[in-house]
Amino acid sequence: MGAWFMEILQGTGRLFLLPFLYIALIMSVMVSANRIKKERRMFGTRVFDRFSEWKGTWSVSLLTGLIISMIGLGIGLTVSYPFLFLAAAILLLVSLTGKLSWYSPSYTLGLSGLALLLLPYLPENWKSHPWMETLFETSLPMVALLLSLLLIREGFMLLKTSPSHTFPERTKGRRGLWIGQHKGKRMTMVPFFSLIPGGLIEPFASWWPVITVNGDTYGIILVPFVLGAEWLVRGQSPEMASKTIGRHTFLLALVLTALSVGSFFVEALSIAVFALALIGREWVYLRHRTRENKTPFFTSTPKGVRILGVIPNSPADQMGLIPGELIERVNSIPVRTENQFYEALQNTGAFTKIEVRDEWGENRYVQRAMYEGEHYELGLVFVEPPTHESSVGFF
Repeated sequence: MGAWFMEILQGTGRLFLLPFLYIALIMSVMVSANRIKKERRMFGTRVFDRFSEWKGTWSVSLLTGLIISMIGLGIGLTVSYPFLFLAAAILLLVSLTGKLSWYSPSYTLGLSGLALLLLPYLPENWKSHPWMETLFETSLPMVALLLSLLLIREGFMLLKTSPSHTFPERTKGRRGLWIGQHKGKRMTMVPFFSLIPGGLIEPFASWWPVITVNGDTYGIILVPFVLGAEWLVRGQSPEMASKTIGRHTFLLALVLTALSVGSFFVEALSIAVFALALIGREWVYLRHRTRENKTPFFTSTPKGVRILGVIPNSPADQMGLIPGELIERVNSIPVRTENQFYEALQNTGAFTKIEVRDEWGENRYVQRAMYEGEHYELGLVFVEPPTHESSVGFF
């Protein structure tokens, strides 16, 4: 038992030898920096903190990694160094797009599986390389199963998306008027343990822990697999759109899981998993774009002030205000522009009561004691910029 513990402990430290971790860190820094730069340009302030794309993902990802580890070690899931670097190379290539949507396992592992199918067509002198020989021995059903399990995690990540997990943006509509949109960007890492052939380890590092199974030697390695998703919402509620995409992704993952289990008996089914993962992922987002062909959800209206975004942990967030809601009155004072809204806040004393109307047309009241300076730091982002609001104040 002690030997197993040492193998797992040392195998955990070997995750730093894999490119996944470094690619994820660099990508998260770039995505976060670009988002903050855009927020400052649009709203004059940072709306979300750095690395908010990771927020709320770790607990479920660690649980997913534990489940995959138990399944993988139970059935003998084996990954090789050549395959891990193949998957990492594809992850690096899709990172060049700057889009987290390409971090779906449908793409990273789907393309990796298809790449394995193309190996027989490589030049003969390439096939003789030891790493190529190892890639030829990669179990396609194992890759298909790993893809489907990680896609289930992607589906859950989308289903758990809340209004505080999508990022507001301001843009011009077809008629030149300001409209709002939300961009969902979610990123996580699923660390799971897997067996790795000992024959590949020993020449690389003699100190790597190995175990013996039926005469073959294996080590244990912690693989920090990176997942991501990105989508744009303009014609729907951001939360509703995210959960719809999540349900469709989850259903696709269940179908792929059934096929991947069947591929252990009929290996050709693993090819169907790779192809269906790519086609299904595109179909899910094509359906999403089709649902977006409607009137923008975040638009200005003479009936009130539309909330485009809420800064996390701000007074507005503590009051329970939600993106998409329409602020109609502040302490019974009608407000129709941002300027009128803040003027009403200054004239209402220490206690503020706000009447809002949700996306279903039902009104509700939120209230909170206000302190000095908080009128200007309420934490709300509106559809129209202040310069535009001053020009339509006569409504």
